[in-house]
Amino acid sequence: MVQHRHINHNDMRNRNLALILNYLHQNGPISRTDLSLQTGINKASISTTVRELINRGIVIETGVKGGVREVGHPSINLIVNPDAGRVIGVEVEPDCVSAVISDIALHFLWRRQVEINNLQDSQSVFAVVREVTHQACTEARSYGLPILGLGLGVPGLVDIDANILLLAPELGWRDVDLNPLMADCPDIRFFTGNEAHMSALGDCYFGTSRESVLTVYISWGLGISGGIMVNEDVVPGGLGLAGEVGHITLDPNGERCACGNIGCWNTLVNQRSIFRRIRERLDAGHSSILNDWSAAGQLSWRLVVQAAQQGDAVVLDALREAGHWMGIGIASLINLLNPEFVILGGPLSQFFDFLYPVIRAEVDERTMKWQRDACQIVSSCYHQDACLVGAVATVIWNILNNPEESIPQLSKRKRVSV
Repeated sequence: MVQHRHINHNDMRNRNLALILNYLHQNGPISRTDLSLQTGINKASISTTVRELINRGIVIETGVKGGVREVGHPSINLIVNPDAGRVIGVEVEPDCVSAVISDIALHFLWRRQVEINNLQDSQSVFAVVREVTHQACTEARSYGLPILGLGLGVPGLVDIDANILLLAPELGWRDVDLNPLMADCPDIRFFTGNEAHMSALGDCYFGTSRESVLTVYISWGLGISGGIMVNEDVVPGGLGLAGEVGHITLDPNGERCACGNIGCWNTLVNQRSIFRRIRERLDAGHSSILNDWSAAGQLSWRLVVQAAQQGDAVVLDALREAGHWMGIGIASLINLLNPEFVILGGPLSQFFDFLYPVIRAEVDERTMKWQRDACQIVSSCYHQDACLVGAVATVIWNILNNPEESIPQLSKRKRVSV
């Protein structure tokens, strides 16, 4: 017997609502007429939905299209209201904890950063993360607007459904429950994710690779990790752990990685490997301004950056070697995935202009022409703020794609996180 499928009008309405909100957010200001033409939703539905969104403060009118009133009904432009609420983004790095408060238009209104060090035990670091998170929530409440959610990016493998950090080698954390961070703020929706996944979403949502079919984002700093974006969605993998590009084996006879494997790409390009090469050159007697600056034998990233900016040969050679290995790894990703963009973000992306020729030479040598010609290798427009932007984007993405959760009197649907 033929089974007839019935249209669920509530689901259709919710899909239209999400489509309208996303299009407004990405392309506003735009008129109702143009919104109908671009989304394919009929004018009557657009008018009804927009009226409801305006009444709820989610959308606002911004004036007559083109600034000129036409005969009859003028076309009024619409945008998602930047002050519909506040969004909190938090990032945990091996050396600091950062937090921002943003509006929906990605204007950072408040920020704080607290340095940590590897001498602190995991409980002390967790206490710092909780204190910064709590302060951000308190500050966000002071605006008198709804708090739409808090996104937390961490450098490791994350169970996004249970909010558990499974493993973060750079932090020395394993099986850490992140839910207690929000114990004092149970009313604020909490989204966790791998920092590279969030950074990839942020860059795709607000930055260079908008409307890309496939983008690979690489977060490059104390370690490297990645996020793969397909049609502006993060590829989660079977367990939500896809994108750990730093643990691809490039040197089977190399050093042991913090993950336990030998010869990971991570061990050849991360900050620790750059420090090792610098020390090797200094021990071999190469002249460097770091001989005076690091007399106590302690290298810091701040000193390395300063030396590079002054053209120190030892530091620049170490960076070039890291760039060589970075190019080899990127070439493999290009051959495998055929991306439109490879985006480098994170602390080491500040050297992108210097290292690009080295990276490009390896990519040109090791990739097939068709994939190579179709791919742009670029620096993230947000650099070290990429994860914070991504944490904010994660909250906004969930609101716009699951609007029934953020607009009262609409049915619940399971949220999505990265």
